[in-house]
Amino acid sequence: MSKTLIWLLIAIFTFVIRAVLAQQPEWTETYYTQGFFWSIRIVLDVINGFLPFPSFYLIIALLMFYLAKGVWYLWKSNAPWQEKFVAVVRTKVRFICVLVVMFYWFWGFNYHRQPIENQLNLPKMTLSPSMLRAALEAQTAVVLKERMALQPDTAALIGVQPQWGDSLEPMVRGQLVSQLTQMNIHHPGTPRGRQPFWDGFLLRFGAAGIYNPFTGECNIDKGLPNLTKPYTLAHEFCHGYGFGDEGTCSFLAYLALSNSRDTFLKYTAELAFWRELASSYRRNNPSDYKIIWDKLPSGFQKDIQLIHTTIQQYPEYFEVFRVKAYDQYLKAQGIEEGINNYSKVVTLVLQYRMAQ
Repeated sequence: MSKTLIWLLIAIFTFVIRAVLAQQPEWTETYYTQGFFWSIRIVLDVINGFLPFPSFYLIIALLMFYLAKGVWYLWKSNAPWQEKFVAVVRTKVRFICVLVVMFYWFWGFNYHRQPIENQLNLPKMTLSPSMLRAALEAQTAVVLKERMALQPDTAALIGVQPQWGDSLEPMVRGQLVSQLTQMNIHHPGTPRGRQPFWDGFLLRFGAAGIYNPFTGECNIDKGLPNLTKPYTLAHEFCHGYGFGDEGTCSFLAYLALSNSRDTFLKYTAELAFWRELASSYRRNNPSDYKIIWDKLPSGFQKDIQLIHTTIQQYPEYFEVFRVKAYDQYLKAQGIEEGINNYSKVVTLVLQYRMAQ
């Protein structure tokens, strides 16, 4: 039996397991998330702990080596072109099968966990326009209060410059671990959070951050404004702890940082949630939102504008393709709302507040 056929059978078996777990989320929780994934998480953490650089670099190097090896074979081989073609097809099929198998067994089955609203017994809620407006007004008061604690001058930008690496990474991860422990949510291992390559590397592909399921590393873009880094990092850490749902990761990131004793972390969390609420409200009530915006302190407006202008320095390469592709990817993983799942954080936070 050829290697390609073996990997093809393993891939088919993986999809069968995926179909079973999709119907039995409690099995996913018990046997995968709190079982097999826990073991994978520990191994990857040990490897990442020894690496003095982002594991993203290692993945790129391995891919380049794999590509160079294939090109070298085609260049040096004296076999007929038909034989070369068959060899290339087999290699590509095997490569895809390996990626699929690694993706699901290393992390991907987590998409079929119990929804966070079920784990926390959150009440059902249908978010009306009036509820969204009330939530935005309440959040505006909260975020301005936290900002005042950082910067009494309401016309000045926030000048806090958090140090990355030695300070921010363990601080954010520790805050998230504390929150998950308090909520009695399983959180295996100690995922690393890093900033690979150069400013805008991830933003150019439409991502402020990304969790690498093959290495277990949480990455955020080096060019992000400091006001968005803690929240983005906390979001990616949630993926590292086994949550696939985007809205769930944003929800847990918000809870963790908003409960921090660190004033800067609290403000970044409240600011992130304000932006989520404002974005949802602005889509349906643009003229009313403009009235709200015009009444905000100029310093707060500058914070928001700085975030926008910083990110806009790195326009996406393939925005239309990325949106459609990721939307279909999320739907394929069982997230019915697709890319709109990001905005689920608004409903989750309001449900959680209602439950409290």
